[in-house]
Amino acid sequence: MRTLKFLLVTLLIISAVPVQARRKASKKQQKEQVQLPAKVDSISYAFGIDAGNGIKAAFKDIKERSDLELKPEIFVQAFNNVLLNDSAVFTKEEAADILNKFGAEMQRIAREKQKIAAEKNLAEGKAFLAAKASEVGVQKTESGLLYVVERQGTGEKPTLNDRVKVHYTGKLINGKKFDSSYDRQPLELSVGGVIAGWQEGLQLMPVGSKYIFYIPSELGYGERGAGKDIPANSALIFEVELLEIIR
Repeated sequence: MRTLKFLLVTLLIISAVPVQARRKASKKQQKEQVQLPAKVDSISYAFGIDAGNGIKAAFKDIKERSDLELKPEIFVQAFNNVLLNDSAVFTKEEAADILNKFGAEMQRIAREKQKIAAEKNLAEGKAFLAAKASEVGVQKTESGLLYVVERQGTGEKPTLNDRVKVHYTGKLINGKKFDSSYDRQPLELSVGGVIAGWQEGLQLMPVGSKYIFYIPSELGYGERGAGKDIPANSALIFEVELLEIIR
């Protein structure tokens, strides 16, 4: 609905020049045809470019989310009808009703796509972890957490109530990195305040250790995922160095 509202607002500011006429003119011809003698002319034209880019992005977004390719020619025709006070095919209320129904349809399509993607992620994660569990050096806990000891420290192990300082890199099972403290600085956190896979894994590590965690989705972010970087039902890979228990 956010995209649809943006389209309605920008109807009032996009250029009224017919699309087909603009397509027939080359860039050089367009520059010759457009006269911008005054400051307000340049500002008006720049504002049109900005609005046009916004509309173009909105059209692309709708196509990606609904597979529906809107028609710029009809879009501009409707705009001209409104701007020039001509008779439009739909009333304002009828247009709003059409867009509201379309918005609801887009939301339904998005939910279906998310459901399919989540099921796919879950299946791929299970297959990945099953294969990983059979590799030499990979250990598995009762919860299903997999881990590899890269370096075994000699310090104390933290408890659920401790705060610790760590370095880490997080990846999806396809190898895509979504976060890394190595790009910033070590992170201080409460052991009991992170995802279940981390809570369990950190308590296995003596200070000075470096482990790799392979975390099933149910011990990670589950069906909700985490923003745009961690999709729903994603199995996760974390390389973790336990630097210090903060006392």
